[in-house]
Amino acid sequence: MSTVLLRRSPFLLPVLLACASLTVMAGATIAPGLPGLLAHFSDHPDADYLTRLILTIPGLAIAITAPLAGILADRFGRRVLLQLGVLVYIAAGSAGLWLNDLSWLLFSRLLLGGAVGMIMVSSMALLTDHFQGPERDRAMGIQSSAMAAGGIVFISAGSILADWSWRAPFAVYLVPVLLLPLVHRYVSKPPPNRDEPGIDGGRFPVAHAMFIYALGFVTMLLFYFIPTQLPFLSLELGADSLKVAGFAVVLSQICSSVASANYQRLRARFGNRQILLGSFLCLATGFFLLSQARSLVTMYASMPLIGVALGFNFPNLTIWLMSKVPASMRGRASGGISTAVFLGQFLSPLLSQFLASRYQLSGAFFGAMLLMLLLVVLPNLIVLWRQRTA
Repeated sequence: MSTVLLRRSPFLLPVLLACASLTVMAGATIAPGLPGLLAHFSDHPDADYLTRLILTIPGLAIAITAPLAGILADRFGRRVLLQLGVLVYIAAGSAGLWLNDLSWLLFSRLLLGGAVGMIMVSSMALLTDHFQGPERDRAMGIQSSAMAAGGIVFISAGSILADWSWRAPFAVYLVPVLLLPLVHRYVSKPPPNRDEPGIDGGRFPVAHAMFIYALGFVTMLLFYFIPTQLPFLSLELGADSLKVAGFAVVLSQICSSVASANYQRLRARFGNRQILLGSFLCLATGFFLLSQARSLVTMYASMPLIGVALGFNFPNLTIWLMSKVPASMRGRASGGISTAVFLGQFLSPLLSQFLASRYQLSGAFFGAMLLMLLLVVLPNLIVLWRQRTA
């Protein structure tokens, strides 16, 4: 154990955290520019749907490529896959600076999604390879905190740049150029496979994994109502700048970052299912406030609840998943959760736009709250009640 720790660079965790933050940057950075993007492509007959898909279509690519990325990570190495992912990310992400065709812009976002899939799978697997037990709980909490902190920086930058031009936020995707040499220098190969006690090293826990994947899917399906619809809700409530919605999302990211940084303390007192239940109750309350919002103050008041919920939920799902996965299969487990989460992200604007077009934005947020209560809160309350009465 000590020899493994000696071989681990002190810069390994910060570099992996920086890589993880790119997954947030993939979609949320350009979210404040959606109204400008819609206005630019207003002549396109399907602009209303397609401009929202520019934000979330990377999720489709991740959903398709993440399982393959997981297999490649397990078979050929997670470090090489991470480097390749960052390189493709830079090229595809910044393409919006010059592309002027909606179809090609959508295609570049698909490539960006493939890159995110490689980065997310390899960085998650490398974290679980290099850290174990309480140290892993802490590392995963810090990872989610770093992702939220990255969201603060990137969404703030996107919000400011979006008032200048809808293209300007795409320049933020050039920032990871600075990360490439750091990945090459400080991300080391993982130590020999080490399984947690009680894990069957030869079998993938299919039922357990599918349960976690379903929770990840529902989480992202409903959460992504925020970046895709909040800019329009803020304008409806009287905002005179796109920065209003952007900084509301930043507030949620700040709260998410603080919550994730304290995940280890929560995990020491509560089980995974209890944390899940508390997170979704917070999320549902936040969405209820949005559904009743008649002013920007109420919209802002919902953001801390939503941020705290996500800050606890994402590290909780990852640790819950990996607690039963053999070390040699962590890449494919990471690929599976990535597929579930980003498939939910891809489908989210279809669901939110369907609800908003029929029941307005307030009805869309209220519908999302009801889905949370029915799909997650109620079933897990029943399970916890049965465990206590057994």
